[in-house]
Amino acid sequence: MKKIISKKKIHSRKFENFDHSLSNQRDNHGFIKYKGKKLFNLASNDYLGLSTDKQVANESIKWLNKYGSSLSSSRLVTGNLDKIGEIERLLSNFTNHEKTIIVGNGFLLNSTLIPTLTGNSLGKRSKFYIFSDKLNHASINYGCLFSRQKCFRYEHLDLNHLEFLLKKVPINSPKIIISETLFSMDGDFVNINGIRMIAKKYNCILYLDEAHALGVYGKVGFGVATDNKKIENEIVIGTFSKAFGSYGSFVSCSKKIYKDIINNCSGLIYSTALPPSVLGSIYASVKKVPKKTDTRKRIKKNYNLVLEYLKKLSFNTGGSNSHIIPIIFESDNKLKKFSNLFFDKGFYVKEIRYPTVPKNKERIRLSITANMKKNILTNFLRTIKEF
Repeated sequence: MKKIISKKKIHSRKFENFDHSLSNQRDNHGFIKYKGKKLFNLASNDYLGLSTDKQVANESIKWLNKYGSSLSSSRLVTGNLDKIGEIERLLSNFTNHEKTIIVGNGFLLNSTLIPTLTGNSLGKRSKFYIFSDKLNHASINYGCLFSRQKCFRYEHLDLNHLEFLLKKVPINSPKIIISETLFSMDGDFVNINGIRMIAKKYNCILYLDEAHALGVYGKVGFGVATDNKKIENEIVIGTFSKAFGSYGSFVSCSKKIYKDIINNCSGLIYSTALPPSVLGSIYASVKKVPKKTDTRKRIKKNYNLVLEYLKKLSFNTGGSNSHIIPIIFESDNKLKKFSNLFFDKGFYVKEIRYPTVPKNKERIRLSITANMKKNILTNFLRTIKEF
């Protein structure tokens, strides 16, 4: 008889308090206070350092003073501003799409947009086949679940397996392929040209989540998908809460898909518009990101330094070749010791456990940013060697 109750300790989630006020002080960017101790933060998604940029903050205050603290309704009621349309036009230009819509946040967007695109929003039920990378973000998995359709989860980044599964469904059936472009827990990239070729061959909608690539990759920092020509049925998802240093999300797409979203996406229709202060910071960041070429070079230099050193010491960094670097452990005890050692040495790192990542692949997720100084990274690497 199989054992169905595991004695393995289950880690319970809880809120813990962090003081981020240090980051606004001179020479303290990247530092937080946690449990009364000043620590350098290696778990932040503030990749370009825009969350403490003065111009971004000032634009946020400007919009707050002009429009108030809330727009107080959905964008389809009275919550829309002409300035939101201005941001969306900028985003469409940078992502090479006809239209863009700004929505509340990434989880809300993925979990309600996927049902919309598959014709399975509230009150509707259509036959659709979904093909999703096994390591896609939880918000994508929820979107697939809410669609109530057959979802094939192909092996991570395995385009041969994807094509094998596509051949299992009727050739003329409606289909969608969903993938992150840069995976948030593994730091590896999709083969963008390969997945486009397959999507075109099998007449699929191609859904690309650029949340962690935006700001850092692409010719002007607007993602992996902007470097080569997109296919006809391609859409891009992005967030402002990472490299853009703000909050919220967007979808860039064709005029046809735009119309479908406006009429059927519950995450847009039934949610209050983002606050003016947030929209102001987005506006400033969207204009700044294309000019951050030197910052992108700096982040690449930083993550290459860390990756090369970790590989030299034979740490398991998976397939990462980006600023997101996992240090994967099979032993939970080692993971905890690693985390404690860094706390003692003045660094904050985050332990990531199942179900966020697969069992026996628990890890520390390092998030390397452009504003990390070489002396701090060198001290961090010395501590790794000590471990």
